[in-house]
Amino acid sequence: MADWLTQLRTLLESIATPLSLSHPLVILPLNVLAFWLGLRLYRRTGTPLLHPIVGASLLVLAALLILDIDYANYQRGSGALYLLLGPAVVALAIPLKQNLTMIRRVGWPLMLGLLVGAILAPLVAVLIALALGGGRTVLLALTTKSVTTPVALALAQEMQSVQSLTAGVVAITGIIGAVLGPGLLKKLQITDERVVGFALGVNAHAIGTVRALEISALCGAFSALAMGLCGALTALLLPLLLAT
Repeated sequence: MADWLTQLRTLLESIATPLSLSHPLVILPLNVLAFWLGLRLYRRTGTPLLHPIVGASLLVLAALLILDIDYANYQRGSGALYLLLGPAVVALAIPLKQNLTMIRRVGWPLMLGLLVGAILAPLVAVLIALALGGGRTVLLALTTKSVTTPVALALAQEMQSVQSLTAGVVAITGIIGAVLGPGLLKKLQITDERVVGFALGVNAHAIGTVRALEISALCGAFSALAMGLCGALTALLLPLLLAT
C-alpha cells in the first residue's frame, strides 16, 4: 500500500510540472492511442504476431524515437499506467474465483507443475545467458522474467537491478509466450485448456493470461492462478537465494 501511495504522489507531482513531450498528459494519450491502433490491427489481421501488445509497443517505440524521449522520461510520463498495474493484476482473480471448484480438484498436480515451472523458467534463461557471457545486470533481470511487471519491478528495486532492463525482459517474455505459446502447445497435442492456461501463466505472466482469456474463461482462470502463485513464489524465494 505504501508503494502504491508513493506512485500516486509521484504521478501527481509529474502532472503538476510544466507541459512537455514527456508529460503524463502527453504520454498517456500516446499509450492509449497506440494500444487502440494495435488492437484494431490485431482484430483485422487475426495473426498472433500482431498481438496488441506487440503492435502497441512498436508504435510507442517509433513515437519515442521520433520525439527523442528516453525511457526514464517515458516511464515517469506513464505513471498512471504503472499505478493501475496492481489493480489490473488483482482483477485477473475474477475468472479464478468463477472456476475455483474445478481448480481445487487438481490442486496437487498444479502445485508440482508450478514448482518445476517457476524454477526452470528463469533458471534456463540465466544458464543460457551465463554461457553466452552475460553480465550480472543481465542475469539479475532474467531471474524475474517470468513474473508479472509489478512484482518484477519491486524485485528489481530490492536487488538493485536495472528496472528498465527488467521491464523489457518481462515484456518480451510475455509477448513471445502469448504469441507462440498456444500454437506450440497445440503442436505438442496439449489441448486441455487447464494445462494451456497454466503453462501460459507460468511462462508469460499477465500478457499470457490475457491471451488465455481469449481462449476461454477456464483457460484464463488457470493462467491467472499460475501467474499469481509463480509471482508469489519468486518474490519469496529469489531474495533468499541471492542472499546465500
